Amino acid sequence: MIYVNEDQLKEVNYLVSSSANGIHLLFDEKTLLRVAPYINSNERNERVTKAEQLLEQVILRKSITEKKAFLATLEPEIYDDVAKVFLSIVQNSAEEHQGFRH
Repeated sequence: MIYVNEDQLKEVNYLVSSSANGIHLLFDEKTLLRVAPYINSNERNERVTKAEQLLEQVILRKSITEKKAFLATLEPEIYDDVAKVFLSIVQNSAEEHQGFRH
């Protein structure tokens, strides 16, 4: 679970809605395509928890540039885990919005 304050929630909503609309600000399309097949896993483990914590740290960065710079410091496997968590949030958000439209 990721914890954010009200201001950070606006930033998260912006990042999630941008990605849902195909504008990927944090992760490139190649990364998202690579991790997409693995986001439906309900598996909870230390890697997922760590990825959530790192995504929380990404959100705390002020600018997109700072967020991407932080992500660039991660090991490739951890970077992919963070991308999976983020993409899972995007997918869950899109599914929730579709549910409200019916």
